[in-house]
Amino acid sequence: MMTDFTALHTALTSFIEQQDRYNEAYGLFPDTYIRSYPQRTDCEVDERILLSPELEYLYSHYEMLDEKAAGTLKLKNASVLIGDGILLSFAAPEHLYRQQLGYRWIGDPASPQESADWPPHHVVIAVYNDDPIIVDTSQPGSAVYAAFEGGDPEPIAASLADFFKALAIMIEGAFHWQGEIMDEKTEEVKAGYMESIQPRLQELLGETFMHHLLVYLSLRW
Repeated sequence: MMTDFTALHTALTSFIEQQDRYNEAYGLFPDTYIRSYPQRTDCEVDERILLSPELEYLYSHYEMLDEKAAGTLKLKNASVLIGDGILLSFAAPEHLYRQQLGYRWIGDPASPQESADWPPHHVVIAVYNDDPIIVDTSQPGSAVYAAFEGGDPEPIAASLADFFKALAIMIEGAFHWQGEIMDEKTEEVKAGYMESIQPRLQELLGETFMHHLLVYLSLRW
């Protein structure tokens, strides 16, 4: 049975629209972002990494652009900015193996060993403050998890499509706050920003998944 990518395509289109609008007005990293390819492109991924249909779709239709990584040893990743306090880094598919180091593969970087405690179908696609965003490639729709402060992964979206929809909601909310979602005096998230995104996130993700996502991004404690 062929996978229907309609929901994922719609979510990614919305995400790209919100990302580009935000970056044009308030972006800080003009050389690194996610953009769509003009046509499907074969993605280069280490054969040891198990891609789900949804991840294969993502990497074959969208580029993790990082111009500063060209010709260097830097891990190529795209920056996704949400307001003035949140920066996510999405690894390019050709560097996806390097993104798994410290998670699925551990030990000496020169000769890492596969961890017995890390499921091979858990693929780290991005990080926030060095904490991983994980796709479970064994689940239909590619459920998304986040692990923070060394804890166990917690579910934040039932599918990759829902995850990118959630990012679009948070970026759109940050745009309407001119990118300033943090209160400089209290160093806390502005209540107005949270009030603008929480109802939509709860409807999309449900209370439990929304809570895990907001805690992961330091938007809730």
